Amino acid sequence: MTQVVRTTLACPRCGHRFPAIVEQILDVGRDPQVKARFLSGRVNMVACPNCGHTLGVGTPLLYHDPSKELLIVYVPMELNISPSERENIIGDLTRRLTNSIPPEQRRAYLLQPKQALTLPGMVDMILDADGITREMREAQREKVRVMELFLQVHPENWPKVAQEQAKHLDREFLEMLLTMADNSAATGHPEMADGLIALYDFLLQNTPAGQAIVKEVREQEQKVREVAERLQRIGSKLTRQDFMAMVLEYADDLDRLQALVGLMRPAFDYTFFQELSGRIESANGDQRERLTQLRERLLELTSAVDQQTQAVLQRATDTLRVIVNSEDIDAAIRPRLELIDDTFLAVLQANIQAAEDAGDERTRERLELVLERVLAALREAAPPPLRLINDVLSAESEDEARRLIAEGAPPLGPDFLALMDAIALDLERGGRLEQARRLRNLRDVAAQAVSAAKPKA
Repeated sequence: MTQVVRTTLACPRCGHRFPAIVEQILDVGRDPQVKARFLSGRVNMVACPNCGHTLGVGTPLLYHDPSKELLIVYVPMELNISPSERENIIGDLTRRLTNSIPPEQRRAYLLQPKQALTLPGMVDMILDADGITREMREAQREKVRVMELFLQVHPENWPKVAQEQAKHLDREFLEMLLTMADNSAATGHPEMADGLIALYDFLLQNTPAGQAIVKEVREQEQKVREVAERLQRIGSKLTRQDFMAMVLEYADDLDRLQALVGLMRPAFDYTFFQELSGRIESANGDQRERLTQLRERLLELTSAVDQQTQAVLQRATDTLRVIVNSEDIDAAIRPRLELIDDTFLAVLQANIQAAEDAGDERTRERLELVLERVLAALREAAPPPLRLINDVLSAESEDEARRLIAEGAPPLGPDFLALMDAIALDLERGGRLEQARRLRNLRDVAAQAVSAAKPKA
C-alpha cells in the first residue's frame, strides 16, 4: 500500500525548493506509532535541508484504527478544490486503504469514512473514540492557555503569572510542559523546547507541585544510589543467600525494593521465587503474611520491568515491520527517525542473523538494505559535529580520517574537541577500543585545525 506521496516544496523562509515525502494514509493497524505521532503534531513536519526551517505540509489525510472501526478523512480547505475533486480524493484514499486489507478483514465502516473539517476536529474525533470527553479536553486546553500566558511574557514576570494561575499549576500541568517540550524538539522548534524547559525548571522550584516532584525525585535517586553502592561494594562476592537477605531487609521499603528489582532484574528468576515460596511454606502467622505480601509485590515489580522492556522491544519490532514492508524504505524511515535507537538496531541485527541462519537470502538482503538506509538517514540527520565524527570513524584510512578532521573541525570550534573526548570515552566504555583510539589520536589534529582557524588579534 502506498502511504506516502513524493512532492516538491518551497521553503517559506529561504525560498529553497526541495523534494519531500508526505504521508497521507495513517493506518494504526499497520503502524501503531502513527497515532502518537499524529496527535503530537509530528506527521508531515518537514525540515528544509538548506536552512533547517520546519514547515507543516497541508495534504489530505486518511486515519484508520481497525481496533475501534474508526475511519476519518480530512481534506484541507486551503487546497480550494471543487466538491467533485474532493470526492475523488476521498475515494482514492479509501480505495488504497481497502485494497491493502485482506478481504476477510474488511468491514462496512470502510465504505463510509467520517469527515473532519479541520485537523483539530480530526484530533477530537480520535480522542472521542478513546473515551476522552469534551470536558477533559477543555481542561487540557485551559492548561495550554495558561502555558501560553507564561511564554508571552518575560521570565521576570513569571512569579506574577504563577501567583495568578496557581490553581492550574498542578503535576499534570508540569507533565504537559515536558511532553510539549519533547514534541517541539522533535518537530524542529528548539527555541520553543528551550522555553518550555526553562518554564518547567522555574515551576519546579516555585510551586507546591514542583517542590513535591523535586522531593520525590531526590529521595528516589538517593535510595537507588544507596542500593547501587551496596551492590557495588559486594561485587562478585554476592551469593544467592546474601541476595535473599537483602530482599528480606527491604521487604517493607518499597522504594529500595523497586530500586533492587530495577538494578538486579535477572536475579529474580525461577530459583529465587522457588526459594521464597519455600520460606513462606515454613513460616507461620505474621511472618508468613509478610513474606506472602513480599512475593506479590516482587511479582508486580518484576512484571512492570518486563512490560517496559517488552514495550520497548515491541515498539522497535513494529517500527522495523513497517519499514521492511514499505514500498519506499526511505519514505518509511524519515518520519520515524526518533524511534530508531539502540534497541531498534539490535532487533534489526537479530533479524538479519536469523534470516542468515535460516538461509533466507531474500529476507536477509532486504533487511541489510534497511540497515544501510537507516544508517544513511541517521548520518544525514545528525548535527554537523556528529556527522563529522561518524565520517572519521568510517574512513578507510588514517590519512583520510586526518584529512576529514583538518577540513571539518575549524568551523565547529573548541566545543568539538570536548565532544571528541566524550565520544571517545563512551566508545571505550562500550568496548570499541579501536574507534576510541582513532578519535584520541586525531584530537591533536583537530585542536591544531581549530586553533589555526581562530582570528588573530
